[in-house]
Order: sequence, then C-alpha cells, then structure tokens
Amino acid sequence: MENFIKEAKIGFYFDKTDSPRFLENHVRMMISVLAYTLINCLKTIGFNKKNQGMTIHSIRLTFLKVAGKLVQTGRRAYLKLSTYHVYQTESYRVFERLRRSRQWI
Repeated sequence: MENFIKEAKIGFYFDKTDSPRFLENHVRMMISVLAYTLINCLKTIGFNKKNQGMTIHSIRLTFLKVAGKLVQTGRRAYLKLSTYHVYQTESYRVFERLRRSRQWI
C-alpha cells in the first residue's frame, strides 16, 4: 500500500497545495484522482501482464512522451507528432487492446 501512496504523491502530485484556498486545492486533487483512475484503467485493460506493474513515470517516458511540433498556419494550428518513436510497436499494441475492449466505454 505504501508504494501506491508514494506513486500517487510523486507521479500525480497528490501532495501539492499551491493555493491558500480550499476549493482550488480540492479541484486540483480531484483532477489528480481522475488521472490516477484513468491510468489504472489503462494499465488494467491496455497493458499486457508484463507491463501492468509499470509506474506512472515509466508510462510517461514510454508511451506518452512523443516528439512533436506545433505548426501554425493563417487560420489553424496543427500538432504534428513524430511518425516513428522507440516504443511505437508497444503503443500500437496498447491502442489495439483498448480498441478491442468495449468494457471501458
């Protein structure tokens, strides 16, 4: 249980209270709880057994940090992501598992 609490505090910044007002801190905590729940659902449904024990830090480095650049034209802004990254095949496997699973909708 201590490891879950440590991951929540370090990975999702549960211990941050930037504002002196209770409401802002409460909203920040609820957003962190929502992110924690979404990542746990992702680990349960999308990851294989070997990767289900990953921490949020390793998930960020492996699956969420993809190189990209913001290109602005006269009327629109586009986010162009890299067409290849190191963990691309693993990312596509996770997306395929999520697509096949209908229980998370």
